[in-house]
Amino acid sequence: MRVGGLRRVIIPPSQGYQNTSQEPVPPNFFDRQRLFTTIFNPTRLANGEGSTLGTLIFDIELINIRQRP
Repeated sequence: MRVGGLRRVIIPPSQGYQNTSQEPVPPNFFDRQRLFTTIFNPTRLANGEGSTLGTLIFDIELINIRQRP
């Protein structure tokens, strides 16, 4: 990938967060709560959406490439 390139990474629930003790987690409380209430949302789980709740989607942009010394 070149500098400025974009990639979308999709991580399925089986390889993503299975419980709230898995890391890495966001460093601040607000972002942790947002993550957990999205992935482990009891209403959506009760509606049968559990198989899609743990799907993580990251849009990654390459900003810089460091040269070896």
